[in-house]
Amino acid sequence: MPTIRLDDEIYDALKKLAEPFVDTPNSVIRRLLEEHGHVAKKKVAAPAVAKTNPELEPTPQAVYEDFLLKILDEQFKGRGDKRSVTHAIIEKMQKQKLLRAADLELVATGETRAENAIAWGRNALKGRGLLNKNSRRGIWELTPEGRTAAKKI
Repeated sequence: MPTIRLDDEIYDALKKLAEPFVDTPNSVIRRLLEEHGHVAKKKVAAPAVAKTNPELEPTPQAVYEDFLLKILDEQFKGRGDKRSVTHAIIEKMQKQKLLRAADLELVATGETRAENAIAWGRNALKGRGLLNKNSRRGIWELTPEGRTAAKKI
C-alpha cells in the first residue's frame, strides 16, 4: 500500500470531514472520490445484529444512581455509610427483581458488579453536585440539590 504525505492544512480539512472514532484518512478521501464519481462506491455489508440475552447484560448505571438517591433520601434521611446504603440498594433492587445475573458476578475488586456500579454511581452523582464532595470517608450524603432530585424520582 503506497504512503502519501499531507500538509497540515489538508490533514486538518480531512479531520473536519471525518466522523471521530469511525473514519480514517482513507475513508474520508474514498467518500469524497465516490461523491465526485472518481471511484465506484464500495458495497458495505449490513452489520450483523447480535441478539443478546438481557440477563447477561448488567443493569444500566442510571438505575443504580436513581436507587442511590432515593434510598439515601428515604431510608437514611440524606446521609449514610457506604456499606449500609449499598446493602439497602441491593436488597431493594432484588425485591423488585431488577438485578440481573450479570450484576451478581464478581469483578476484579472482589465485589459484585452491582456493588461496583453503586460505588461508580456515587462518584457520578458527586460529580453532578448531588452528593456532598466533602463528606467523611465512607459517608455518603445528599446535597440540597440531591434531595430535590431524589424527590423527583
